[in-house]
Amino acid sequence: MAGKKTAAVLLAGGHGSRMRSKTPKQFLLLAGHTVLWHALKTLSESEIDEIVLVTPRGEAETLLREYREDQGFHKLIAATEGGAERCDSVFAGLTALRERGTELVFIHDAARPFVSQELLTRMRDAGERYGAAVPVLPVKDTIKLGNAEGFVADTPPRALLFAAQTPQVFSYAEICAAYEAYDRARKAEDARALLATDDAQVMERFGACPVKLVEGEEQNQKLTTPEDMARAELWLKSREMRH
Repeated sequence: MAGKKTAAVLLAGGHGSRMRSKTPKQFLLLAGHTVLWHALKTLSESEIDEIVLVTPRGEAETLLREYREDQGFHKLIAATEGGAERCDSVFAGLTALRERGTELVFIHDAARPFVSQELLTRMRDAGERYGAAVPVLPVKDTIKLGNAEGFVADTPPRALLFAAQTPQVFSYAEICAAYEAYDRARKAEDARALLATDDAQVMERFGACPVKLVEGEEQNQKLTTPEDMARAELWLKSREMRH
């Protein structure tokens, strides 16, 4: 890739209880390949230089061998085990890149295997320009903020609400600093360290870069339920027919 050296942290350590399957969703099959395979293929075909895979416990060595040596994903340079929470897994992936000279990092969920090359390019450009960027879609429904008693506390303006996707892209140095500050706050039981559900949230609370909103895409939806898998199969078939 021209410009900054890039890497992707690909998160594949979750269990996906909403999928109602004993097999974690990243290892379910879509068109004869695992969801993880599709995600690795997309990232490998991009201009991203290197990929680190974050895996379930005890599977890092096996999955690195399977996908790098057997499947031929040579941009996959390391695999590391995830932690108890998503943020722990991200921190492990970032740490695995520490000696690689990474300047710009993509943090992506394997459960979003169909991100387009166009979106990856938009995210790279925004990451290089702003130091922190998140792909989003406008929220279509009116959102209600509830209170502890089960009543409506507020109705935020819909025009200002967005659904976040991945890959989220950051200056490697800045997101590492934000995660290190977040980790210290969690250990100190700082109220700001309430569990972060995405990486932009860590940057918002503990980082130095305002996070730029970038237009996401519908095909980049997260595979969470059996219905999502069925839609993904149909989408793959329609894409094959178009090509």
